Amino acid sequence: MKINFILAIIVICTGYLTCKSMQKPAAETPADAPVTTVPDPAEGYNVKASHVIKGENPDTAPTMQISKPPAMVNVPIDALPPATASHKAYLSSGWWHMNMAYQPSDTTVHRHYQSKWLRFRQDQSFDILIKNKVVDTGRWNWDETKNEIYLSCKDPYINNTWHVTEKGYVMIWKGNTDLNVTGIQVRVVGSGTEPSGD
Repeated sequence: MKINFILAIIVICTGYLTCKSMQKPAAETPADAPVTTVPDPAEGYNVKASHVIKGENPDTAPTMQISKPPAMVNVPIDALPPATASHKAYLSSGWWHMNMAYQPSDTTVHRHYQSKWLRFRQDQSFDILIKNKVVDTGRWNWDETKNEIYLSCKDPYINNTWHVTEKGYVMIWKGNTDLNVTGIQVRVVGSGTEPSGD
């Protein structure tokens, strides 16, 4: 009986020591992990990111909140053939309200969209309206193969290429194209009624 008890203790101790020696070293915790900095695109590096963060992340959150406009990009409107008659008719059929937007690194980005309405014209120009007043005018085009809308204007929140998912007169514009790396998603709702001046 004593021998069985002693053997059981030896087996337990051997198993414990074997398991202990096979464990991998613990990975660094997020709080202990070093913060990697990414070179600034302005310094000549080709970085595809909506914002470049240098230094440390003070709150150790997985996503820092940054409230600044996206970088202006040169949208190659003229690199595409003219939009089809169906897209011209679809977009110019009324007013389009940018009634919601979301971006993981700026959860307040919707404030830069909700007051804006778009009015597309058949000649592939468009207006941005706030309180029924034109605040900017730009040009648009549509890439049929990628289902992307190209918008060229002075407003950094709108000027870009956007992947489009559409259902009736509701479009979701997604900032995840070859040119647009913002990650912003915008819901754009069509209306046959002119927006009020409120």
